[in-house]
Amino acid sequence: MQRLYGAIMAVCLLIGLHISAAAASQSAWQGESDIVRVRMVSAVAATGNLDQLPLGLEFEIAAGWKIYWRTPGEAGLPPSLDLGNSPTMGLDAAIRWPMPKRFDVFGFDNFGYEQHVILPFDVDGHVAGAAVQIAGQIEALACSDICVPVEAKLELALPDGPATASPHARQIAQFAAQVPRWALAGERSASGPNLAIEDVRIDRGDLLVRFAAGAPPVDDIFVEGFDGTAFKAPIAEGRVTEGRVYRIPVTAAKGIQFNGGPAVVSVVAGDEMAEFNVIIGPSGPLAAATTKPDGGMVMLTLGIAFLGGLILNLMPCVLPVLALKLSTVLGMTGRSRTEVRLRFLAGAAGIITSFLILALALVLVRQAGGQIGWGIQFQNPVFLGIMIGLLGIFALSLVDFITIPVPRFAAVLARPSRPTGGTGLFGDFLAGMLATILATPCSAPFVGTAVTVALTGSTASLFGIFLAMGFGLAAPWIGVAIFPASIGVLPRPGRWMIWMKRVLALFLVATMVWLGTILLSLLGPEPLSGSALNGQGGDTQRVTWQVFNPDDINQLVADRKTVFVDVTADWCITCKANKAFVLDRGAVAARMQSLQDAGELALLQADWTAPDADIAAFLASHGRFGIPFNIVYGPSAVNGIVLPELLTGNVVLEALERAGKTP
Repeated sequence: MQRLYGAIMAVCLLIGLHISAAAASQSAWQGESDIVRVRMVSAVAATGNLDQLPLGLEFEIAAGWKIYWRTPGEAGLPPSLDLGNSPTMGLDAAIRWPMPKRFDVFGFDNFGYEQHVILPFDVDGHVAGAAVQIAGQIEALACSDICVPVEAKLELALPDGPATASPHARQIAQFAAQVPRWALAGERSASGPNLAIEDVRIDRGDLLVRFAAGAPPVDDIFVEGFDGTAFKAPIAEGRVTEGRVYRIPVTAAKGIQFNGGPAVVSVVAGDEMAEFNVIIGPSGPLAAATTKPDGGMVMLTLGIAFLGGLILNLMPCVLPVLALKLSTVLGMTGRSRTEVRLRFLAGAAGIITSFLILALALVLVRQAGGQIGWGIQFQNPVFLGIMIGLLGIFALSLVDFITIPVPRFAAVLARPSRPTGGTGLFGDFLAGMLATILATPCSAPFVGTAVTVALTGSTASLFGIFLAMGFGLAAPWIGVAIFPASIGVLPRPGRWMIWMKRVLALFLVATMVWLGTILLSLLGPEPLSGSALNGQGGDTQRVTWQVFNPDDINQLVADRKTVFVDVTADWCITCKANKAFVLDRGAVAARMQSLQDAGELALLQADWTAPDADIAAFLASHGRFGIPFNIVYGPSAVNGIVLPELLTGNVVLEALERAGKTP
C-alpha cells in the first residue's frame, strides 16, 4: 500500500507540474466562443537566458467566421498587438504572418484565416534571465455575414528559470513553419527553393508574373503595396520554355490608376512558399529570361561542367570506383589496339549514358514537383540495396566466381572481344555506368556551379550540362581509347594480375560495407552526437556540434557569435575527408575549440544522410544542390561566407577571422 500510495503521489506531482507549466505559458481565453476567442501562448515555460521569447496569439474561430491577414484584401482589418502597457517596461514585438487563405465573398477577395491559427511573434526588450510580465492589447475584426470587432487584454507572466519547451511549443513551431521566408536579392527563399520570379509586368491592365524554369505549379499569389487596388486569384497562362506564367486580374478603385512600381509578392506552391521584393514593370512584353544566356555564357558553362566532371576523377568521391577502373586496365594487357579502343569507348559510353539517364530522372522529378539534388539517390534505401548487390556481382566477377550475364541484344558486342571469364563490351559499359553512379555522392570544384545552373535552368541546359560533365568524367577512358599504347606501360600478364584482381575485389567489398552502414543509418537512424574529438596525435580538443536549425542562425549572429555550418552525410566521402584532414585536426581544431570555449563560436551540423526538407531548402537558398557545403556567418558576414568544396586550413581560419570581426 505504501508503494501504491507513493506511485499515486508521484503521478499527481507530475500532473501538477505539467498543469503549472501550462498555466505559466498561456493567458486566459478572451472573446466569444461562438465568434472568436484569443489567448497568448508561449513556446517556453520560463525565460532562461533568451534574448527573444517565442510567443504566439492563438485564435479559435467559430465555423463560418474568419479573421484577416496583414493585408486583408478588398475589405477587413488585420489583428494588431500592443505591449506598451506591460508591467515589464520596454517590451517590443512584431507579428509574423503564416500564409493566408483567399476568401471570395460577394465577388470581393479577402485574405485571412479560419477555424484555428496561431500568429507567432518574438518578444524582446526585456532583461535576459529575469521574469517577464506581459500585457498585450489585442484588436482584430471577425467577419461572417456581419463583422464584429474583437478587443482583448491578454496577460502572461513568464518566470525566470530554464527555458524548457512548453506544451504549446510544437503548435507554435508548426505555424511558424507556415511563415514564408524572404528571398534575398539574387537568391532564393529557404522556404521556396524552387521558386524564383523572373519578371512581373502589367499587361492589358492585368499583372503577368513569370517564374524561372523548375518552379512547381503555383496555388496562389498575394500582391501587396498598392492602396485601392485589388489583385484577384492567379490564372495559369500555360508553361513556356523559360518557366511558368500567371495572369493576375487587377481591379482599381475609382480614380486610381495602377501603374506598377515596388511591391511585395508572396507565393504559395504546394509545400513551398516565398516572399519577394519586386518592381512591377510597365505595360509591355515579358523581359527575356535570365535562364537563356548568350553563346559565350553557354560555352563557359559547358566548359565549367566539363572541368567539374574531369576533376571528379580525382575526388575522394570516386575512390570506390578506382577498382573498376583498374580492373578494366588489367583486362586490357596483351590485347590488340582495336580491342583496347573498343572496350574503353564502351566504358566511356556507359558513363555518358548514365549522365543522360540521371538528367532525365531529374527532369521528371522536377516536373512532378519533387525534391531534386546532386547525390540524393544515396538517401534511398532501395537504391543502396541495388548498389550493394551490383558491387557484389562485380567483386565476384573479378575473382572469376561468376560471369556477368550478357543480354542477347548485347551479345553481338560482347562476343568479338570477350576475354576468358570476362563480359566484353557490355561489361565495360556497365562498369562505366556504375562508376558514374558512385561518383555522385558529393560535389567537387566546378561541379557545384555546373549543377546549380543545370537544376535551376531549362531542360535543354540541364541535359547539355550533364552531358558535358559526363564527357569530363569519361575523359580518361576516351584518352586511353585515343592512345591505346599507354596500356603497354604495364608488366606482361602473369600471376601478379590474379593477386591484383583479388585486392581490387576486396576494395569493392569495402565499398559494399560502407554502403551497408549508410543503409543501416537510414533504416535505424541514431541521434546526432553532440560532441566530437578534434586534434592531431595526442593533442585533442572537444568541440560541441549542435543539430542544425536554419532559424537559429540569425539569432546566433545577433548575439555576436560566429556560426560555422557544416552540411554533411554518411554517404559523402569528400565531407568525411574535409573533417578528417582539416576540421578535426591541427590549427583549425584548436582555433574552433578556443572560440567555442570563449562563447564566440557555434558549430551547426546538418546531417543530410536521410532526406530533410529544411536542409534541402537551405542548400537551395544558397544556389547549391549537392554537398559538401560549408558556410560561415558572423557579425561581419551576416549573409555568410561560402567555403569551397575541398577545404584547407587557411581557408577555414581566414573565414572564421573575417566573419567574427566586429563591423
